[in-house]
Amino acid sequence: MKDVDVGLKSDLFRQALLLTLGVWGLDTLLFALPYLASGKPPLPGVLASHFLFMGLGALLSGLVYVRARRTLEAEQPVRFAALAPAVVGLGLVMAVSDMLIGGQLRAVLDGTHPPARVMATRAVSQFLVGAWMFALLGALYLMMIAVRVTRERERQLADARAQALAAEAQASAARLAALRYQLNPHFLFNTLNAVSSAVITGRNDEAESMLARLAEFLRLTLAADPEAMIPLDDELATLQAYLEIESVRFRDRLGLEFSCPNELRAALVPSFILQPLIENAVKHGVAPTSRPVTIRLEASRDGDDLVVIVEDDGEAPAHQAGGQKTEGMGVGLTNVRQRLEVLYGPRGVLQAAPRERGFLVLVRIPLRLETATGASVTGARAA
Repeated sequence: MKDVDVGLKSDLFRQALLLTLGVWGLDTLLFALPYLASGKPPLPGVLASHFLFMGLGALLSGLVYVRARRTLEAEQPVRFAALAPAVVGLGLVMAVSDMLIGGQLRAVLDGTHPPARVMATRAVSQFLVGAWMFALLGALYLMMIAVRVTRERERQLADARAQALAAEAQASAARLAALRYQLNPHFLFNTLNAVSSAVITGRNDEAESMLARLAEFLRLTLAADPEAMIPLDDELATLQAYLEIESVRFRDRLGLEFSCPNELRAALVPSFILQPLIENAVKHGVAPTSRPVTIRLEASRDGDDLVVIVEDDGEAPAHQAGGQKTEGMGVGLTNVRQRLEVLYGPRGVLQAAPRERGFLVLVRIPLRLETATGASVTGARAA
């Protein structure tokens, strides 16, 4: 009972008190039934000795309850066996009290003086009745305490699990935010380097244009909740803002093809999940070559999943091969993969592979569509 709090002990005591009064009250009812049936009241001494027996039994039942509570941590057979000495001892106390005090009450009030043999028989009878009552109450106490403590421990376990889940959710949210904000400086440094290069080479108009578009891009990305799910259409708008910055750098060398059915524009995706894929395609597909490179983004539905493919036709050696990272390549894809694992578990998939010309990245997540009310439905129900 060391792990049972004060409030539970108080509840158990109240229940034990009600149980005790109920059992001994039932004993009084059984005592009164023969007299009620015959229509004759009991003699005053008999009535007084019975109430003495019942009152003393109710008081001594508290000792049985205390004994039952102290044996709670033991095995069930041991707990019942531990009550046996108390049951026998208190039964003897009841018998002796009835013989000495109860006998005197019956003698004084009723004028009865039974022989020693009758007194001995009554004492044995009262011992058996008392021991039976204490044994019954002891068993009821043990069951009552076990049930209540089990429920309390289940409640505590449920609370602990709820707290653990809440802590895990907070940790996951913090991890998502950290992963998301790892990506913003990555892009920001690349853009500021490009602005610096433009200023150094005297392309001030280009630098000013890039800074203005950077400000717009940062407004879109930093205003977004890193834990939020946003429509794919909004994510594509963020990509457009990003690519407007890169188009200033690469001009005609950067081509773009977006393919997204209208019904999938309401698909919910993690904010800022696709920009790192586009950035990798720009950095490793467009930047290393002087020829035009086209970046293609295609969104499609596969059963209950949303599939987004980002591919380019740049130079394959600049990309990952065989699952190994090339220099400066791994951060974006690794972070996206980790975000998908946190959010979707095994259903969040990122696959990346070099092609004969260029590189391809595939993202697969459960399809959830935003409704007109802002709620979301699974792909199966939205079909």
